[in-house]
Formats: sequence, structure tokens, C-alpha cells
Amino acid sequence: METNNNMTELEQMREQMAAFKNRLDKQQIINERLVRNSMGSKMSWIKNFVWIEIAILPLLLLFFAQVFHVEMGLSWWLFAFLAIGTIADVIGDYIINCIPKSQLMSGDLVETSQRLMKMKKQRGIWFAVGMVFVTIWLVWFIIEIVMRLNIGSKCPDHNFAALVIIIGLAVGAIVGYILAWLLFRKMQKTNSELIAQIEQVTQEEQETDA
Repeated sequence: METNNNMTELEQMREQMAAFKNRLDKQQIINERLVRNSMGSKMSWIKNFVWIEIAILPLLLLFFAQVFHVEMGLSWWLFAFLAIGTIADVIGDYIINCIPKSQLMSGDLVETSQRLMKMKKQRGIWFAVGMVFVTIWLVWFIIEIVMRLNIGSKCPDHNFAALVIIIGLAVGAIVGYILAWLLFRKMQKTNSELIAQIEQVTQEEQETDA
């Protein structure tokens, strides 16, 4: 009789453990879905930004050509350098940031986390390359302005015009650097938040399996 009671209690404990494990599995599935939905939501603004870059790229190139070559009389080489760099920047942004949704919403979370970390690293390198490119272009621009307006000549109007252009360019460059840095930091923060969420879920799964 006592043996039967023990067997019954053992069977009940097994059923309770199985039910408990089933609830944990369901909770893990729910948590994983929440993380994937969060990824799709948080990454959407980055993708939208890249698509806006692509959409305005032709207009931006026309604007550069009009301002720097037609109105200011600077060389086509300067415009070509800027155009090539701008196109390369947009292409790089697309390759780095536009991960297909299917890759985010399926597959192993650990692999997704590694993909997000790789994206952060690539974005950091691309940002540094972009800043170097812009700096080179600014130096080239200033040199052409100085040569174009014949700085140091006896014409005060030329000197004043060049000074105004260079000061305006310096202020614009500083503002541009700051805005680019803030945008870069926001993108990196988005990746970091998603990676932290994935690590939390995977850690809970490991503790449950243990």
C-alpha cells in the first residue's frame, strides 16, 4: 500500500515537473517573440533613414553640382569626389543597416546577436571612413576657394568673400559633424539595446535548461 502511494506521489511530481517545464517553454517562446518584434520595431527607423537617403540622393547630387560647380565655379573634380563619396556612403549604409526582416525574425537568437554586433563594428568603421572623407573634401574645397578668389590679392572684396565662405563652411562642418555623431550614436544604441535583450532571454533559457 505504501509502495503504491509512493508511486502515485512520484507520478504526480513528474506530471507537475512536466507541466512546469511546459509553462517555461511557452514563456521562453513568448519572450523570444517579444524580442524579435522589438528588433523589427527598433530597427525600422534605421531602415527608413537609409531609404530616405537613397530617395534624395539624385536631388542631392544635382544640388552639389549646382552650388559648387555652376554657382561657385569650382572644379568638376571636386564635385566628382564628393559625388562618388556620397554614393559610396549611401551604398555602405544600405549594406550595413538593411538586414532582411526574415533574418531578424527567424534563426537562432545567438546568431542574430552576433549579426547585430557585427553591424555595430562595421558601422563604426564606416563612420570613421566617412569622417576622414569629409575632412579631405573640406580641405580640398578650401584650397579651391583660395585659388578661385585669389586670396592675398589687392582686391578686398575677394578676400572678404573668401573669408565669409570659409567661416560659413567651418560652422557648417562643425554642425554636420555633431549631427552625424549623434545619429551614429543613436544607431549604435539601438543595436546595443537589442543585443542586451537577446542576452537576457538566452541567459534565462540557459538557466532553465540547467
